[in-house]
Amino acid sequence: MMEGALGIIVITMFLVCCLLALSKGAEEEAEIVQMSRTHPQEAWSVLREGVFESDAYRRYEYQHRRHQRPIPGVAKSIFVVDTKAQSKSDEVVALRGGEFIGNRMRFKVKVRNDSEFTITDVTVYLLSFPKEALKLVDDDDCRFSKIEPGGFRSPTFDFLPTQDCVKGEIVAGVSYIDERGKAHTISTKPFIIRSVCDLLLPDQISPEEFELRLKGHEHGEIVFKVNEWTPEEMFEKALRLVYESNFFEVSSSIDATKGIVFANISGYAKGKYTGKNVGVQISITGPAGRKGASCTIRVTGEDQAMILPAIDDIQERLNAWLCPMCGSPLTLENVEDLKEGKVICCPFCNVSIGR
Repeated sequence: MMEGALGIIVITMFLVCCLLALSKGAEEEAEIVQMSRTHPQEAWSVLREGVFESDAYRRYEYQHRRHQRPIPGVAKSIFVVDTKAQSKSDEVVALRGGEFIGNRMRFKVKVRNDSEFTITDVTVYLLSFPKEALKLVDDDDCRFSKIEPGGFRSPTFDFLPTQDCVKGEIVAGVSYIDERGKAHTISTKPFIIRSVCDLLLPDQISPEEFELRLKGHEHGEIVFKVNEWTPEEMFEKALRLVYESNFFEVSSSIDATKGIVFANISGYAKGKYTGKNVGVQISITGPAGRKGASCTIRVTGEDQAMILPAIDDIQERLNAWLCPMCGSPLTLENVEDLKEGKVICCPFCNVSIGR
């Protein structure tokens, strides 16, 4: 008798629990449906915490995933993939620079392997250069069997100028094989050549003869302002530029009147190949000791074709921030650091530079 009564009690309690569960499930379903409309992420969290087998969960799953199809053969469908594709070519960098050394133009390429793997079968080759003004001395490509992670190779290409005025662009390409056997090709940014000064020889002349010769030659002139230096600094920079540009310094002077600086520099040279003469006059004015100088460049020459390239060349050297060692342009970050008086490293040749 006791066992029969206990069984009836257990069955009754089970039926009551089922009825309560059904009622609670309906209430939760309504709650979850309403939540899914306004706060879907919270509704998902509630479902994930334990209602996986309820009708509300199944209906919620069907409503939000009916457009998603599982991948055949995979136990669970993948609906979020948090990966970032990275191009292998971004991990290998090709830099370039150039300078005139003696009677040669030297173009240099730096291939840097920033990836975690060794790259192989590396070839550096010339894509284009001004063939009418430059003659390549050796082969137009250079090969390396491999470059280790964090390593680099720096091949050079030498050219012989065939004219006193060289202008144009040099572009190099780089091909290599990555660790998966896939081939890649990248190219350098164009290296712009607009050079007359590097192909000149100083020509000594007196100030009086300099003035006489200028009268019979063609000339060009440009005026620009430099905000980064004082007139005194510009005068020192221009003096150094005249010397480094292979001009003979005919005369130079600097004076200040009522707080205004007036400076003048003149130089004279001749072409290595044609022997034609070219003269330069640089005038600098501005408030003494204050940044902001006005510069005038006047170029006079026997060969009219040399005048405009010479003006561009001298202006670029006066106005631009270039590495004094390799002549490569400095980055904006490098320039800002130099303006603050910091010592920086050239991104191409790694030489230390301080203003």
